[in-house]
Amino acid sequence: MPHVQITWVEGRTADQKRKVVERITKALEEEGRAKRENIHVAFLDVPATNYAEAGVLVADQKRSP
Repeated sequence: MPHVQITWVEGRTADQKRKVVERITKALEEEGRAKRENIHVAFLDVPATNYAEAGVLVADQKRSP
């Protein structure tokens, strides 16, 4: 039973998440030979003030997700 957790900076729409879930599910079905009903995807949306890249908070990078 594959479980995928995506941790990213908040700001994506529900429609964007639907598209990501569909593509990940399709890849796991086709390449991982997993059954669709056994594939779980969880999003962990993190505020830009709680996420950093290369030692800099994303909130300080002045960019959008």
